[in-house]
Amino acid sequence: MKYKMQSKLFKNPNFSSINQLAKLRIPFVFVINFAKTDIRLFPIPANTNDILYKFPNSTNCSEAKNSQNINLSIQETDFENYKQKFSYIQNKIKEGKITQINLTQASPITIDKTLKEIYFASNALYKLYLPNHFIVFSPETFVKIENNTLITHPMKGTIDASIKNAEENILNDKKEIEEHQKVVAMVKSEFSNLSENVWVERSRYISKIKTKTKTLLQVSSEICAKLQPNWQDNLGDLLNSILPAASICGVPKNEAIEIINKIEGYDRGFYSGVMGIFTGESLDSGVMIRFIEKNGENYFYKSGGGITELSDVEKEFSELKNKIYVPIY
Repeated sequence: MKYKMQSKLFKNPNFSSINQLAKLRIPFVFVINFAKTDIRLFPIPANTNDILYKFPNSTNCSEAKNSQNINLSIQETDFENYKQKFSYIQNKIKEGKITQINLTQASPITIDKTLKEIYFASNALYKLYLPNHFIVFSPETFVKIENNTLITHPMKGTIDASIKNAEENILNDKKEIEEHQKVVAMVKSEFSNLSENVWVERSRYISKIKTKTKTLLQVSSEICAKLQPNWQDNLGDLLNSILPAASICGVPKNEAIEIINKIEGYDRGFYSGVMGIFTGESLDSGVMIRFIEKNGENYFYKSGGGITELSDVEKEFSELKNKIYVPIY
């Protein structure tokens, strides 16, 4: 049976819906929220009234460079509230409940452009605009699958490139090393449930992200696993087994998610979920970080960072604010 591709392919799409489409090798774009409770499926190319998207090798709209300035300012930052959550996490780490966690918050912002205007002015590996809801311009790959190989690039560690010896500092920072290694170990463990052949292709490499005002250095690793042929037949189950993304949860994942839901104090929604494209034979997807959400007439930038036993609360809060930016051409 072939499905007629419409903007709403299923009334209430779920991971089984993804299985059905992928088994028939029908191309589609998917958007999955952090809690895995809201899944959106779109045909390729999707109607631009429903969604705008850009993946490294696919888009449904022209991407003419637009170098207009975007004025973004943070309205307020509640450090004391963040500090209380940080202390709670540190206690849970000392109790042995978790070894690390990704703590995020929604910061109120003011911007002088619409979300759609920001979409066309921004530059990122993965971009998505859900009309009157949110925009994401993410530098982070979630997973790719090509030639029966599952590939991921967890990104953990951010520093302002203008800091003296920035690259050396972040690559030798004990906290950053510990945080990164724990995420890599968790990803390898998850991949081992899908494959008997799992390996680290690249460990803690540096990538640069340029904004209008600064350049950031970010640290990633590349982890791979060999899948059986016809992995497409169970793509929904595969995604369900490795979501949410390891880099935006914590270790162990289930315990970290429980704490996140208890203390963050807001609904992440689609922030830190994933966006992806299935071509019929291959898959590419990104973690939805660098995220602006519209709520009524108000705008919020959702950002965060990893907390470990070695974390410093002021440095972590500074990193959270450093991630509030729009990467423009």
